[in-house]
Amino acid sequence: MKEIKVTTNDLMSVQDAAKELGCHRYQVYRWIDYGKMLSIRLGGVLFIPVSEVERFKKNSQPAGVKK
Repeated sequence: MKEIKVTTNDLMSVQDAAKELGCHRYQVYRWIDYGKMLSIRLGGVLFIPVSEVERFKKNSQPAGVKK
């Protein structure tokens, strides 16, 4: 198994991720539940990798526009 090293600077809370993405935190939880967004659980708390938020920001599109 590949070893992954993560520092606290590489993670953000679900609330902070939602603010960064301009959505409600429940939307972030839905993306996690649907397997669309990666998360890490530490001590029972979910964290989102900063790289995952950046990926979502890069791939985001205006509301109502379908690909």
